[in-house]
Amino acid sequence: MPNMILEIIKISIICYVFYILGESGMIFNFWQRWIEKLPQWLYKPLGGCYKCLTGQAILHTYWITHLHNYNVIDQLFYPSFGILITIILNYFYEKSEKN
Repeated sequence: MPNMILEIIKISIICYVFYILGESGMIFNFWQRWIEKLPQWLYKPLGGCYKCLTGQAILHTYWITHLHNYNVIDQLFYPSFGILITIILNYFYEKSEKN
């Protein structure tokens, strides 16, 4: 489990940075402009919402890496923990933007 916690942290950071780099004037803004045309149910997990993107990325990573030792509690915990990490990252990012 400690290895997966590290993976959750890494995936959360990657997803959050990808989301931030999609803002206007940033390198992945083209992606944001492209997915804005999609329905909300597809737009959000593809990068329109940092929490949705992180949750989906970690959920699918869990399915791939735990195919033979599936645990429903872990399946619920891993995305939840990843979303919590991105909420914390967003708090500090927004705080740094204000200063």
